[in-house]
Amino acid sequence: MADAAQAAEMARDAARADTAKAVTRFPSHVSPAFGLRPGVVTEVVWESRPVAQTFAPSECEDQVGAKKSALAEITFDIVVPEEGVGFVEGCYRTNDENWQVYFLTNRGDEASSISVPIIKSKAIFQSGIRGVSGVVPAGWILNKETVKKLLAEAVGVDGWIEVYGPDSLMLK
Repeated sequence: MADAAQAAEMARDAARADTAKAVTRFPSHVSPAFGLRPGVVTEVVWESRPVAQTFAPSECEDQVGAKKSALAEITFDIVVPEEGVGFVEGCYRTNDENWQVYFLTNRGDEASSISVPIIKSKAIFQSGIRGVSGVVPAGWILNKETVKKLLAEAVGVDGWIEVYGPDSLMLK
């Protein structure tokens, strides 16, 4: 069992923090029924310092264009491999607004007869939720990169941050 000084040192090292302290008081939400004793470390608090970026930007966000001012959140309902799939659907939101839905496909009669994408940026789905729907030419690879570029243009954002969010099937 670590004392307060050891706990603070471990927290500082683990979080690469400038300062840390161990709190040995009982948190207000903890009942004496849990059997905590005075002097036992019950929580560790630390202040972190800014650190240099240690990951490649593509691991956390994908940028479209040179600007970085307007990023939005995007989710994918299915696993989308680099080689592409026949359709992709998911959700997106801008400026912490309500989630909206997107659905894009490269299958069907329309896809085989077009040479440029047909994107409806103000689509309304069966449930009444708004979003983006579209068809891309049958020869296009429909992967995450393609989806992000098409949606960025349709929605008017500079790029996307991929997050976990709602399932579009539940919203549609």
